[in-house]
Amino acid sequence: MPAAPMSPASALASTLGRRDALRRLGLIGLGGAAAAGYGALAADALRRGDLFPRAHTGPAPITHQLGWLKGVQFGGLFMAREKGYLKEAGVAADFTAGGPNTDYRSLVCSGRMLVSESSPLGMIQGAVQGQPIVAFAAVMQKDPSAFMSPPDRPVATLRDMLGKTIGVPPSVRKLITVMLKRAHIDPSAINFVPSGTDPGMLVSRQIDAYYSYATTAVPSLRALGMEPHVLFMSDLGSPSYAQVYFVRRDTLERQHERLVRYARALVKGWRYFIDNPDESAELIVRKWAPRGSSLSDQVAQAHMMRSFILAGDAQTHGLLWIDPDVFKRALVFAKEGGVTPPSVDIDIGALCTQSVIKEALGVA
Repeated sequence: MPAAPMSPASALASTLGRRDALRRLGLIGLGGAAAAGYGALAADALRRGDLFPRAHTGPAPITHQLGWLKGVQFGGLFMAREKGYLKEAGVAADFTAGGPNTDYRSLVCSGRMLVSESSPLGMIQGAVQGQPIVAFAAVMQKDPSAFMSPPDRPVATLRDMLGKTIGVPPSVRKLITVMLKRAHIDPSAINFVPSGTDPGMLVSRQIDAYYSYATTAVPSLRALGMEPHVLFMSDLGSPSYAQVYFVRRDTLERQHERLVRYARALVKGWRYFIDNPDESAELIVRKWAPRGSSLSDQVAQAHMMRSFILAGDAQTHGLLWIDPDVFKRALVFAKEGGVTPPSVDIDIGALCTQSVIKEALGVA
């Protein structure tokens, strides 16, 4: 659990030297080129004054870098704005669309964005690189990552992959290898090929299974005339969340109360989205989604997302709940798969905090 919110930034700025400020950000003592790089980013931010901004009046600004193009996958944020929950919380949020070349973690580390989105594995990779970031909430309590396959030739188990061609991003290959080895399956007996965001390769039978978020791929495949079989990564033992909100550690310390108000507004926004998926999808397509977005596709995604948002701890603790134990189990997978060097010691307590969401939900 991180320390209680620090004293005002102006006091810190007047009493801390440049080196002490960097130490508080976790950038001194990390070692390696990555730490040096982020130290330089922080030093530049110090010169600009970004790390210790002046006091302001009016709604507290939040710059939020979205994890992809604007659409229903961020419906709770848009509903929080549309229904006035952000305004009630005294927050003015700016949502910036992402894309395939967006470096989400670096945008937060450099101070250009206050909040962005990742996954437990992404957060662990950031820690290995010396990035001073911390997760404070998770939208999808069940990871929608899955393998989609034709209904007449379903890939229902890992063993069903033997002798088949599986479309999967290179970034996921190592984790799948861990699962296969745990199941005593030789990964070389499976033909893995790179896959993008288009599930058309599955429909044309160029591949036997396709890896993606089920919440986006399944509606697309249905529109193409296929009702796919879905094998979730979580059912294969992969511990994860989707859409994990994170900030820089010094932001958590200095702006804890602002983040609590933001999280409280987002909880309301996501609740509205869950309860009103059709209305939410229509508003998002009309006001925020890229031109040409399919309303029927967005409605289908909105309905499908609900079960992932309401899964697990959301039922007992509340929406956007986050549990450090998920990160601990993800770290085990990361080390087994070679994503994280076995010798690297990662402090999960510094990588994930419950302090924001507990206060936002009023949980002791």
